[in-house]
Amino acid sequence: MRHPYRRRPSLRLLGSTIGCFALMQAVAATAPTTLQGHWEVVQVAVDHRDQSHWQYFPDDPRLLGRQLVVDDAGIRLDDGSQACDAPAFSTLPADKLQHFIGDRFPRPESFDTPTHPNLADFDIHLADAAVSPVEVSCTPAGSPWNSAWLVMPSADRLLTNYDGSGYVLVLRKVENKEPIRASFACANAHSAAERTICASATLAGYDRSVAAAYRFALPRVGDDAAALRQAQRQWIGSRDACGTDVHCLGESMRDRIDELMQQ
Repeated sequence: MRHPYRRRPSLRLLGSTIGCFALMQAVAATAPTTLQGHWEVVQVAVDHRDQSHWQYFPDDPRLLGRQLVVDDAGIRLDDGSQACDAPAFSTLPADKLQHFIGDRFPRPESFDTPTHPNLADFDIHLADAAVSPVEVSCTPAGSPWNSAWLVMPSADRLLTNYDGSGYVLVLRKVENKEPIRASFACANAHSAAERTICASATLAGYDRSVAAAYRFALPRVGDDAAALRQAQRQWIGSRDACGTDVHCLGESMRDRIDELMQQ
Protein backbone atom coordinates (compact mmCIF):
# COMPACT_ATOMS: atom_id res chain seq x y z
CA MET A 1 0.00 0.00 0.00
CA ARG A 2 1.35 3.44 -0.94
CA HIS A 3 2.38 5.68 1.95
CA PRO A 4 -0.25 8.54 2.11
CA TYR A 5 2.37 11.25 2.45
CA ARG A 6 4.94 9.95 -0.05
CA ARG A 7 5.16 11.90 -3.28
CA ARG A 8 5.35 9.95 -6.49
CA PRO A 9 8.62 10.50 -8.33
CA SER A 10 8.46 12.56 -11.48
CA LEU A 11 8.86 10.76 -14.80
CA ARG A 12 12.18 12.53 -15.27
CA LEU A 13 13.42 11.30 -11.88
CA LEU A 14 12.05 7.83 -12.54
CA GLY A 15 13.84 7.71 -15.87
CA SER A 16 17.05 8.83 -14.22
CA THR A 17 16.70 6.11 -11.58
CA ILE A 18 16.14 3.43 -14.21
CA GLY A 19 19.12 4.73 -16.13
CA CYS A 20 21.32 4.46 -13.03
CA PHE A 21 20.14 0.88 -12.46
CA ALA A 22 20.91 0.01 -16.06
CA LEU A 23 24.36 1.50 -15.61
CA MET A 24 24.91 -0.68 -12.53
CA GLN A 25 23.98 -3.72 -14.63
CA ALA A 26 26.55 -2.69 -17.22
CA VAL A 27 26.90 -4.59 -20.45
CA ALA A 28 30.45 -5.02 -21.73
CA ALA A 29 31.14 -5.80 -25.36
CA THR A 30 34.46 -7.40 -24.46
CA ALA A 31 35.14 -10.37 -22.22
CA PRO A 32 36.40 -9.45 -18.74
CA THR A 33 40.15 -9.94 -18.65
CA THR A 34 39.91 -12.50 -15.86
CA LEU A 35 37.65 -14.71 -17.99
CA GLN A 36 39.71 -14.59 -21.13
CA GLY A 37 41.86 -17.54 -21.99
CA HIS A 38 41.84 -21.30 -22.40
CA TRP A 39 40.00 -23.47 -19.85
CA GLU A 40 39.49 -27.21 -19.41
CA VAL A 41 36.52 -28.98 -17.80
CA VAL A 42 37.91 -30.84 -14.77
CA GLN A 43 34.60 -31.69 -13.07
CA VAL A 44 31.01 -32.25 -14.15
CA ALA A 45 29.13 -31.58 -10.91
CA VAL A 46 25.52 -32.67 -10.37
CA ASP A 47 23.23 -32.48 -7.35
CA HIS A 48 23.68 -35.84 -5.63
CA ARG A 49 20.36 -35.39 -3.80
CA ASP A 50 18.42 -34.83 -7.00
CA GLN A 51 19.46 -37.88 -9.00
CA SER A 52 16.09 -38.35 -10.67
CA HIS A 53 16.69 -35.14 -12.64
CA TRP A 54 20.21 -35.97 -13.82
CA GLN A 55 20.88 -35.45 -17.50
CA TYR A 56 24.59 -36.17 -17.04
CA PHE A 57 26.49 -38.40 -14.64
CA PRO A 58 29.06 -37.03 -12.21
CA ASP A 59 32.23 -36.36 -14.25
CA ASP A 60 30.38 -37.46 -17.37
CA PRO A 61 32.89 -38.24 -20.17
CA ARG A 62 30.69 -36.38 -22.66
CA LEU A 63 31.69 -33.11 -20.96
CA LEU A 64 34.77 -33.89 -18.87
CA GLY A 65 37.98 -32.77 -20.58
CA ARG A 66 36.30 -30.38 -23.00
CA GLN A 67 38.29 -27.28 -23.89
CA LEU A 68 36.75 -23.81 -23.56
CA VAL A 69 38.11 -20.63 -25.13
CA VAL A 70 36.83 -17.22 -24.02
CA ASP A 71 37.93 -14.07 -25.82
CA ASP A 72 36.47 -10.96 -27.43
CA ALA A 73 35.63 -12.92 -30.58
CA GLY A 74 33.46 -15.44 -28.81
CA ILE A 75 32.97 -18.36 -26.45
CA ARG A 76 33.78 -21.76 -27.91
CA LEU A 77 33.46 -25.16 -26.22
CA ASP A 78 34.77 -28.05 -28.28
CA ASP A 79 31.79 -30.32 -27.63
CA GLY A 80 30.26 -29.80 -31.06
CA SER A 81 27.85 -27.12 -29.81
CA GLN A 82 27.29 -23.79 -31.54
CA ALA A 83 29.74 -21.09 -30.51
CA CYS A 84 28.74 -17.75 -29.04
CA ASP A 85 30.00 -15.06 -31.41
CA ALA A 86 30.55 -11.41 -30.46
CA PRO A 87 29.40 -12.02 -26.86
CA ALA A 88 28.24 -9.27 -24.52
CA PHE A 89 28.71 -9.69 -20.77
CA SER A 90 26.22 -8.34 -18.23
CA THR A 91 27.17 -8.05 -14.57
CA LEU A 92 24.92 -9.87 -12.12
CA PRO A 93 24.58 -8.97 -8.43
CA ALA A 94 27.56 -9.94 -6.30
CA ASP A 95 26.93 -13.03 -4.17
CA LYS A 96 28.53 -15.82 -2.19
CA LEU A 97 29.26 -18.89 -4.31
CA GLN A 98 27.08 -21.32 -2.34
CA HIS A 99 24.07 -18.99 -2.35
CA PHE A 100 24.49 -18.35 -6.08
CA ILE A 101 24.60 -22.08 -6.92
CA GLY A 102 21.68 -22.82 -4.60
CA ASP A 103 19.53 -20.18 -6.27
CA ARG A 104 20.43 -21.41 -9.74
CA PHE A 105 19.48 -25.05 -9.07
CA PRO A 106 16.36 -25.10 -6.87
CA ARG A 107 14.80 -28.47 -6.16
CA PRO A 108 11.08 -29.26 -6.50
CA GLU A 109 9.22 -28.64 -3.26
CA SER A 110 7.97 -32.23 -3.22
CA PHE A 111 11.49 -33.49 -2.55
CA ASP A 112 12.30 -34.44 1.03
CA THR A 113 15.36 -32.18 0.82
CA PRO A 114 16.03 -28.45 1.23
CA THR A 115 14.84 -26.37 -1.72
CA HIS A 116 18.31 -24.96 -2.36
CA PRO A 117 21.33 -27.29 -2.66
CA ASN A 118 24.75 -26.39 -1.28
CA LEU A 119 28.24 -26.89 -2.68
CA ALA A 120 28.64 -30.23 -0.90
CA ASP A 121 25.49 -31.53 -2.61
CA PHE A 122 27.29 -30.94 -5.92
CA ASP A 123 30.53 -32.37 -4.53
CA ILE A 124 32.19 -29.02 -5.33
CA HIS A 125 35.19 -28.61 -3.05
CA LEU A 126 35.74 -24.88 -3.35
CA ALA A 127 35.61 -22.16 -0.73
CA ASP A 128 32.34 -20.29 -0.37
CA ALA A 129 33.96 -17.16 -1.78
CA ALA A 130 32.41 -13.84 -2.72
CA VAL A 131 31.83 -13.89 -6.49
CA SER A 132 30.88 -11.44 -9.22
CA PRO A 133 28.89 -13.45 -11.78
CA VAL A 134 28.32 -12.39 -15.36
CA GLU A 135 25.65 -13.38 -17.86
CA VAL A 136 26.28 -13.82 -21.57
CA SER A 137 24.25 -12.71 -24.56
CA CYS A 138 25.26 -14.11 -27.91
CA THR A 139 25.11 -13.78 -31.64
CA PRO A 140 23.36 -15.81 -32.91
CA ALA A 141 20.64 -15.80 -30.28
CA GLY A 142 20.16 -19.55 -30.82
CA SER A 143 23.54 -20.38 -29.29
CA PRO A 144 23.21 -22.49 -26.12
CA TRP A 145 25.53 -19.95 -24.49
CA ASN A 146 22.86 -17.24 -24.74
CA SER A 147 21.91 -16.34 -21.13
CA ALA A 148 24.65 -18.60 -19.75
CA TRP A 149 26.35 -17.52 -16.53
CA LEU A 150 30.02 -17.61 -15.65
CA VAL A 151 31.52 -17.18 -12.21
CA MET A 152 35.11 -17.28 -10.96
CA PRO A 153 35.54 -18.36 -7.32
CA SER A 154 39.34 -18.15 -7.69
CA ALA A 155 41.94 -17.04 -10.22
CA ASP A 156 42.32 -20.52 -11.73
CA ARG A 157 38.76 -21.87 -11.55
CA LEU A 158 35.69 -21.03 -13.61
CA LEU A 159 32.16 -22.36 -13.07
CA THR A 160 29.44 -22.29 -15.68
CA ASN A 161 26.27 -23.87 -16.95
CA TYR A 162 25.73 -23.01 -20.59
CA ASP A 163 22.57 -24.79 -21.70
CA GLY A 164 20.19 -24.77 -18.74
CA SER A 165 20.72 -28.43 -17.82
CA GLY A 166 21.12 -29.36 -14.17
CA TYR A 167 24.89 -29.51 -13.87
CA VAL A 168 27.81 -27.25 -13.07
CA LEU A 169 30.97 -27.37 -15.13
CA VAL A 170 34.11 -26.68 -13.11
CA LEU A 171 36.99 -25.60 -15.32
CA ARG A 172 40.65 -24.89 -14.62
CA LYS A 173 42.77 -22.27 -16.35
CA VAL A 174 45.12 -23.85 -18.87
CA GLU A 175 48.53 -22.22 -18.83
CA ASN A 176 50.53 -21.56 -21.97
CA LYS A 177 52.66 -24.44 -23.25
CA GLU A 178 51.06 -27.05 -20.99
CA PRO A 179 51.82 -30.56 -22.27
CA ILE A 180 48.99 -32.25 -24.12
CA ARG A 181 47.71 -35.37 -22.35
CA ALA A 182 46.04 -38.29 -24.09
CA SER A 183 44.94 -41.59 -22.53
CA PHE A 184 48.16 -43.15 -23.81
CA ALA A 185 51.78 -42.02 -23.64
CA CYS A 186 52.24 -39.61 -26.50
CA ALA A 187 55.96 -40.40 -26.55
CA ASN A 188 54.95 -43.88 -27.74
CA ALA A 189 52.39 -42.76 -30.36
CA HIS A 190 52.90 -45.06 -33.33
CA SER A 191 50.08 -44.33 -35.79
CA ALA A 192 49.27 -41.18 -37.74
CA ALA A 193 45.98 -40.93 -35.80
CA GLU A 194 47.73 -41.13 -32.42
CA ARG A 195 50.31 -38.52 -33.44
CA THR A 196 47.50 -36.22 -34.59
CA ILE A 197 45.66 -36.73 -31.30
CA CYS A 198 48.81 -35.85 -29.39
CA ALA A 199 49.15 -32.59 -31.33
CA SER A 200 45.70 -31.30 -30.29
CA ALA A 201 44.39 -30.54 -26.79
CA THR A 202 40.85 -31.00 -28.10
CA LEU A 203 41.49 -34.42 -29.62
CA ALA A 204 43.56 -35.54 -26.63
CA GLY A 205 40.68 -34.53 -24.35
CA TYR A 206 38.28 -36.61 -26.42
CA ASP A 207 40.71 -39.53 -26.33
CA ARG A 208 40.71 -39.41 -22.52
CA SER A 209 36.90 -39.21 -22.60
CA VAL A 210 36.65 -42.32 -24.79
CA ALA A 211 38.83 -44.18 -22.28
CA ALA A 212 36.67 -42.94 -19.38
CA ALA A 213 33.44 -43.88 -21.18
CA TYR A 214 34.86 -47.36 -21.88
CA ARG A 215 35.71 -47.81 -18.17
CA PHE A 216 32.17 -46.63 -17.34
CA ALA A 217 30.54 -49.09 -19.78
CA LEU A 218 32.59 -52.22 -19.07
CA PRO A 219 31.12 -53.16 -15.67
CA ARG A 220 27.61 -52.28 -16.86
CA VAL A 221 27.48 -54.82 -19.69
CA GLY A 222 27.99 -57.86 -17.44
CA ASP A 223 28.37 -61.04 -19.50
CA ASP A 224 28.81 -58.98 -22.68
CA ALA A 225 32.19 -57.61 -21.55
CA ALA A 226 34.11 -59.73 -24.10
CA ALA A 227 31.93 -58.41 -26.91
CA LEU A 228 32.48 -54.85 -25.74
CA ARG A 229 36.26 -55.35 -25.68
CA GLN A 230 36.14 -56.67 -29.23
CA ALA A 231 33.94 -53.78 -30.34
CA GLN A 232 36.42 -51.32 -28.78
CA ARG A 233 39.32 -52.90 -30.68
CA GLN A 234 37.35 -52.65 -33.90
CA TRP A 235 36.49 -49.03 -33.19
CA ILE A 236 40.17 -48.18 -32.61
CA GLY A 237 40.87 -49.58 -36.06
CA SER A 238 38.18 -47.40 -37.62
CA ARG A 239 39.46 -44.37 -35.70
CA ASP A 240 42.98 -44.97 -36.93
CA ALA A 241 41.64 -45.05 -40.48
CA CYS A 242 41.01 -41.29 -40.06
CA GLY A 243 44.77 -40.78 -40.16
CA THR A 244 45.56 -37.07 -39.85
CA ASP A 245 41.98 -35.91 -40.56
CA VAL A 246 41.17 -33.84 -37.46
CA HIS A 247 37.44 -33.59 -38.24
CA CYS A 248 37.15 -37.34 -38.80
CA LEU A 249 38.97 -38.11 -35.55
CA GLY A 250 36.82 -35.72 -33.51
CA GLU A 251 33.58 -37.04 -34.96
CA SER A 252 34.65 -40.66 -34.47
CA MET A 253 35.51 -40.10 -30.81
CA ARG A 254 32.36 -38.08 -30.03
CA ASP A 255 30.21 -40.82 -31.56
CA ARG A 256 32.07 -43.52 -29.64
CA ILE A 257 31.63 -41.72 -26.32
CA ASP A 258 27.87 -41.48 -26.93
CA GLU A 259 27.70 -45.18 -27.84
CA LEU A 260 29.60 -46.24 -24.71
CA MET A 261 27.53 -44.05 -22.41
CA GLN A 262 24.37 -45.75 -23.69
CA GLN A 263 25.58 -49.26 -22.78
